[in-house]
Amino acid sequence: MMQSSIPARFKHSIQSRHGRILRSLPLIVVAACAGLSLTICASAREAKGFSATTLVEKADYQPCRNGCSENAEPASAFCFRQGDEVVVGDGRSFLHEKKFSGLEELAGKQVQIRISRWYVWVKPPDGPVMKLERGSTYENFKDAGCIREVRRPIIDGAYAHKRPARVSATAFALAGSGNGDLYLWLQCDLSSDKSVIACLRWYRNGDPYGKDWYCARTVDGAPVAADFEIDPLLSQEGRLVLKSGAVVQQDHRARTNDVLDRPGEACR
Repeated sequence: MMQSSIPARFKHSIQSRHGRILRSLPLIVVAACAGLSLTICASAREAKGFSATTLVEKADYQPCRNGCSENAEPASAFCFRQGDEVVVGDGRSFLHEKKFSGLEELAGKQVQIRISRWYVWVKPPDGPVMKLERGSTYENFKDAGCIREVRRPIIDGAYAHKRPARVSATAFALAGSGNGDLYLWLQCDLSSDKSVIACLRWYRNGDPYGKDWYCARTVDGAPVAADFEIDPLLSQEGRLVLKSGAVVQQDHRARTNDVLDRPGEACR
């Protein structure tokens, strides 16, 4: 029988090495499988985190209002509805890549989103996942639910602070006009003859801000009931919206010290 030409000392070394490799194979396989499982699990978690929702609206706006530079990129405001829950978010393109352009075409359609406390991830039908900041300062959504969700943090923030001593205990907070204070305090009452609604106003720090006047009817001509209720999330300075969604007509008659300049003039 032909003898092996491999020296005995090398035979033992190779056999030992082969033994170590064979013994380590199960560990390598397990590790590889474990890594694969983690990848699959992570993928499953990500897929599970996304859920179908409706993109209600998408609009571009300048969050810095009149303080923007000429080359400033607008922010893109998004509003989503998932059952009874409404979520708003802002996306911004800092490199002029316009990565949110064209998404308004998906309004009314379903997209996949994932939500955290601070962010919203959007997965369009075709295209990469996009990350939005949760919340928005865009107040011109057409949908009432979207507007409420934008203003909710403003109103919650008002009540989170101690009410200024000079503000009436029955006053309520509502958003400002967008050109000044973030919010104001208002107390609105129907006059004794039920012809007008007078709203006392205070700045957020408690300083008085005069009165705002409204006709006791909606812009559609319907009378405002004596027990009217104002929706503070849809209303803002200069615009009162009732719980029914009806907008109250503002009274534009001239007054001096809260007295009509022309007493016989009809509310307009």
